[in-house]
Formats: sequence, C-alpha cells, structure tokens
Amino acid sequence: MNTWPAWGRWCAAGLAYALLGISFWLMIQGPVIRLVGLACFVVALPLLIVTGRAFTQERCRGGDRRFVREFMPAMVIYMVVMLYLWPLQKGMSPGWPKTTLVLLPMLPIIWAMLASIRHVLSSDELERRQHLEALAIGVSLVCVVAMGLGLLGAARVVVLDGATALLLVYPAICVTYGLTRCFMVWRARQE
Repeated sequence: MNTWPAWGRWCAAGLAYALLGISFWLMIQGPVIRLVGLACFVVALPLLIVTGRAFTQERCRGGDRRFVREFMPAMVIYMVVMLYLWPLQKGMSPGWPKTTLVLLPMLPIIWAMLASIRHVLSSDELERRQHLEALAIGVSLVCVVAMGLGLLGAARVVVLDGATALLLVYPAICVTYGLTRCFMVWRARQE
C-alpha cells in the first residue's frame, strides 16, 4: 500500500473508517445482525492499522505484527462478551455469579493493555518518547474534560450518570492518545 497514490491511501482509510462505523451501528441492532457487525469490526481494525502505516510510510515490523496478533483477539473477545454475555447480568440477582459476569469484560481489556505495553517496550527510543508524550497529553486532556464535567455536574448545570462517565474514561484516553501520537509522528516527519 506504500506504493499506492495518495488518493488510493485516502480511499482505503475512508473505507476502513466507514467499516468501523458500520460495524458499531450493526452491533447495536438485533442479535443476529450483531454478528455481521462483529465481522465488519474484525475486517476494519487491521485495515486501519495497515492504512495508518501506509500514511506514515513505515514498514510493518515484527513488533507491530505481534501487537496486531495480540490486540485483535482481545478486542474481538471484548466485543463478544459485551454484546452477548454482559447483557445477561440484568436478569441476575446480586451475588458472585453476577459479579463475575459484570467484571468479565475486564479480562480482554487487560489483555489489550498488556499487548499495548509490550508494543511500546518493543519500540525504539524515539517511538517510546512519542508514546510517553502522547499518553501524557491524552491523559491530561481527558482529565481536564472530566474535571470540567465534574464541576458542571456538581453545580447541577448538567446531569451526569457516573457509571457511564467512568466507562468512557478508558476509551477517551485511547482516542486522545491515538490522535496525539499520530500528530506527533506527523510533526516529527515534517522536521
């Protein structure tokens, strides 16, 4: 894909993001359609990684391939647990079985975090610095937004559901980290 013209790489990235959006939309539909959404997600995630590498014009190294092999199954298992198993907890009475089922999604998330840590540790010094700086900026941005929302909620300017807000912290950190990391790589290439 590195030899493709710029418009081809943009089309591939657009397709990957469209597939990702479609997958999330399909996953909120009925139980059978969720499987189609899950399949779209499985196709979209590696395509996003490949198009990202093509935009930065980097080759895919062994550490990158290992990261995809470790991260992808963790995310697929997380999606399956959240779509098919986690909703079962609504009908259960409090106790150990419900607690176990409610906390089950944490296992694939921990798996994905360990894969991310291994990926960063397999990077060279420049990449490690970029990862660290992107993480610091991303976490800081999420903390500022969370503080602002907390102040607005405490003053009763907005009504916030605490559980939903806490569930969105990790995805928000991932998104801000990812965008910041992309910007930092782009900026380093411009220098």
